[in-house]
Amino acid sequence: MFQPARRKVSDQVLIQLIEADVESGFGLVDEAKAYRIQGNGQFSSRALQAAEAVVADIEQRLASLGDSQAVPFYPLVAELREQIAAAGKD
Repeated sequence: MFQPARRKVSDQVLIQLIEADVESGFGLVDEAKAYRIQGNGQFSSRALQAAEAVVADIEQRLASLGDSQAVPFYPLVAELREQIAAAGKD
């Protein structure tokens, strides 16, 4: 089967969405930490729930990519999960 040298446009868009989701997820963790410091546990919990939803979206999108394109994101997703868990324990 012929594999074009360039990624399909749909894969490029999917990768851009994953990159944006990863960035958003880490931003939500930062927000959760800031809310926790301010004593607003309710907003902190909501931000962490939103970050968990972002992780689910990322994983769904990664499943649509081939392994060679998805593998580079696995460490970022693992780190995001760790940060969500750590922020939830604080």
